Amino acid sequence: MAEQIPFGIAENLLMKLGSAVFHEIGLMYGVGGELRKLKEKLSTVGAVLLDAEEKQETSHAVAEWVRRLKDVVYDADDLLDDFATEDLRRKTDDRGRFAAQVSDFFSPLNHLAFRSKMAHRIKAIRERLDDIANDISKFNLISGVIPDVPVRNREWRETSSVVEKSHKIVGREENKREIIELLMQSSTQESLSMVVIVGMGGLGKTTLAQLVYNDQGVVSYFNLKMWVCVSDDFDVKVLVRNIIKSATNRDVENLELDQLQELLKQNLDGKKYFLVLDDVWNEDKRKWGQFITLLPVGANGSKILVTTRSTRVASVIGIDSPYIVEGLKDDESWDLFESLAFKKGEEQMHPNLVAIGKEIVKMCKGVPLVIETLGGMLYFNTQERHWLSIKKNKNLVLLGEKNDILPILRLSYDNLPVHLKQCFAYCALFPKDSIIEKKLLVQLWMAQGYLQPYDENIDLEDVGNQYFEDLLSRLLFQKVENEYDNNMLSYKMHDLIHDLAQSIVESEVIIVTDDVKIISERIHHVSLFTKHNEISKDLMGKSIRTFFMGPVRTSFMGPNFVVDHDSSITRLLSSLKGLRVMKMEFLPFKAVSSLAKLSHLRYLDISFGSFETLPNAITRLKHLQTLKLFFCSDLKELPRNMKKLINLRHLEIDEENKLSYMPRGLGDLTNLQTLPLFWVGNDGGESRHKRMGRLNELRFLNNLRGKLQIKNLSNARGSEAKEAILEGKQYLECLRLDWEGQEATDESEEDESEEAVLVMESLQPHPNLKELFIICYTGVRFPNWMMNDGLDLLLPNLVEIEISSCDRSKVLPPFAQLPSLKYLELFKLIAVECMMDYPSSAKLFFPSLKTLQLSHLPNLKGWGMRDVAAEQAPSYPYLEGLRLDNTTVELCLHLISVSSSLKSLSIRRINDLISLPEGLQHVSTLQTLTIEYISGLVTLPHWIGRLTSLSKLRIEHCHNLLFLPAEMRSLRHLHTLEICDCPLLYRRYKYKTGEVSAMISHIPEIIISRH
Repeated sequence: MAEQIPFGIAENLLMKLGSAVFHEIGLMYGVGGELRKLKEKLSTVGAVLLDAEEKQETSHAVAEWVRRLKDVVYDADDLLDDFATEDLRRKTDDRGRFAAQVSDFFSPLNHLAFRSKMAHRIKAIRERLDDIANDISKFNLISGVIPDVPVRNREWRETSSVVEKSHKIVGREENKREIIELLMQSSTQESLSMVVIVGMGGLGKTTLAQLVYNDQGVVSYFNLKMWVCVSDDFDVKVLVRNIIKSATNRDVENLELDQLQELLKQNLDGKKYFLVLDDVWNEDKRKWGQFITLLPVGANGSKILVTTRSTRVASVIGIDSPYIVEGLKDDESWDLFESLAFKKGEEQMHPNLVAIGKEIVKMCKGVPLVIETLGGMLYFNTQERHWLSIKKNKNLVLLGEKNDILPILRLSYDNLPVHLKQCFAYCALFPKDSIIEKKLLVQLWMAQGYLQPYDENIDLEDVGNQYFEDLLSRLLFQKVENEYDNNMLSYKMHDLIHDLAQSIVESEVIIVTDDVKIISERIHHVSLFTKHNEISKDLMGKSIRTFFMGPVRTSFMGPNFVVDHDSSITRLLSSLKGLRVMKMEFLPFKAVSSLAKLSHLRYLDISFGSFETLPNAITRLKHLQTLKLFFCSDLKELPRNMKKLINLRHLEIDEENKLSYMPRGLGDLTNLQTLPLFWVGNDGGESRHKRMGRLNELRFLNNLRGKLQIKNLSNARGSEAKEAILEGKQYLECLRLDWEGQEATDESEEDESEEAVLVMESLQPHPNLKELFIICYTGVRFPNWMMNDGLDLLLPNLVEIEISSCDRSKVLPPFAQLPSLKYLELFKLIAVECMMDYPSSAKLFFPSLKTLQLSHLPNLKGWGMRDVAAEQAPSYPYLEGLRLDNTTVELCLHLISVSSSLKSLSIRRINDLISLPEGLQHVSTLQTLTIEYISGLVTLPHWIGRLTSLSKLRIEHCHNLLFLPAEMRSLRHLHTLEICDCPLLYRRYKYKTGEVSAMISHIPEIIISRH
């Protein structure tokens, strides 16, 4: 079996050996000559790696040569790491910075012992390399230059229950129509029936199911839709849990099966529902029977749509005549291939490639995944020789005979640039159907040494992002919606692409489940997913570089797992000395200290840990790049000497802990890019003896990216805030300034307020900022930099603003000037009376605003001077969403009168409002209307019928609402009507159903409830 060649690690070894750091190390320990010889030998071997990769496919001897090489490369990597670790310890003084002079950290005896030990290790590795190099001529391996393949950038599709609009889908309209007809066929005998789609892998069964799922007719026909990806783990409890999650959009992790069944019944009983079970592999009739008995039958017409590769699965389900999906027609196949392999119009410039391409397409047998993979692979490649080599590939020729597309998909791997091969194959670490976060994957690649910067000024993360985009452009990843975080870019691998990655790494990467009984001696990367996380003694002492323990987010993983007892974990961790990556949730406190022995660690995730402090020993991890501490609810303190983690780039932490300050010296970690939270400590009273970092720790952290939330700003002082220099942090996109949780002081409210203003004056962000949140600000006014007429120049890229619970400020900054502002939310600003405005200015008023939410603003009556004169009244040309909660009637009437493009409107707790605003009748674009807690509302106005685009109307807690007008019949696009806790209207609906029902009988989904 062919071995994966560690191109990236070998290249990084050569870079290290040629660096000034290792030149200095060679001089200090007297091993300079040995290190030079090691570099020369590595260069010799590295020159033939491309040829070795190709020849090992047909030569077992060459494959064994590659295996020996891989082992020695990993050992050499550990060797250089150990040198670098000791060098960093020697150079790090008590302040965590590099000392100006080189001083010997060790005693003479220790120095000699270390030098002797390392010299022996170098010699042993070089001798092994000598043997490997001597075999180059034996196998006739030829030197070759690794080509520099440009990174491509291309946007691609999104796959989940949603089909991305930009994704080109061909040839499935007829299939879609036929399946919808099957779904709409009602049976008087069955309340619940099933349709099964069967087809070989890669034919587009999931895409077809997506098209059906999102069809408007299907949306209108069913009361409830649910989508669950089942995959090859048909766990009934997990399946029921995921159905509930899809139906309710909430997790139910810790319930037993009988509780889940009751919850399922509550949400599905009596509803005409549509459930998609995607990618089912289960052929166990007993399991299917257990599942189907748990499923409520629902209202007449409820359907289950199953996709599977196996007719036997359909038989187990009880379907003798499944819907068989065939391949695309020739013209459809070419249409798809052409859109992927050529830039728009480029095919006209290359008629020779068009001719070859059409022959390639015919050989694809209409399988969309094969067409997409080959098309994506050939994009940007206009060499006829390359296209011909694909056409002549024996696996493509045999596709029609074997129906095995994995060897064809292997072409996409074989044609990857060498720097991408390890990155792609490493993804076999994740179980099938895993949600893979781009940032996480880049951090893991970085930790393994796979990233090769082509310029010393480029960050490794940027290199990793470029690698990822290239793999995405080749269709080796698919974009998906992230159910946990809408702003997080997440991806999946198609099942067959995952099979490809697994076939490449073979025994080097393993996912340990309950079914795994034997672990290979050559294992290097492990993810552990047994139901009880039983730590196998087979892992002890192996050359493991990745250890993932605990659930990765997938559509099938169950609740959090139970870890073994402390001593087992400690022994295991202590034996895995080569680890670069470790993820272990719920790590016991006693096992934390053993982490300090893992000197090679680059990535450490100990989220959900049960510890109050991280031991200071963890600061010995000099190479650590990423530290994750999510949901560590007992955590009170970070390590005192955290400044010694000089290579730390990502400190990822959330609010689910007991931290109240950051350690002094954190500002020395100038490589930090991720620091989502920073607590300003209270250094008075008993806390004054702690080594507590102040706000000025942020001064030199100018590489921070993404989000920064500064908490406990009530503990900050204006003088130190100025030293934070937020204006110099050009990569920050989101800034949250939080005064919440202020501790009582002896100062007067006026002094506190003035100090808050001074702090705020010093926290002006960089113009690149996109999101700004201000929470519980105690100043009586906003800072001058926010109140001036030039705010649009200071923050030209600001897209979102949220200000909440700021009780003292009366005048808002001139937000209407901001050219990029799309989302504005103001909540609980009880003193605010108006927004600063400059009516003489020629600047447009909210030129980009799309969503406006105003809540609990009892004194805000308008937006400043422009509201006074009708001819100056502003309009909101792009406003689509408006939510008003507990505001004045005047403000409500005004905003609706000048918002002509609204699609969504929510009116809540508007005192003295007795009818819907008259201006609303002219908003022909309105699609969703929500009315809540309007006690003066007796009836909807007769002009409601003019809202011809309205598709959803929700009315709740309007206790005096008595009538629905006859014009409700005119709302032909109204799909959903929800009326809740409107007792007078409820009684009319219940006892005079003919009168009320005649007005609303055309609406597909009607929910009228007492409470």
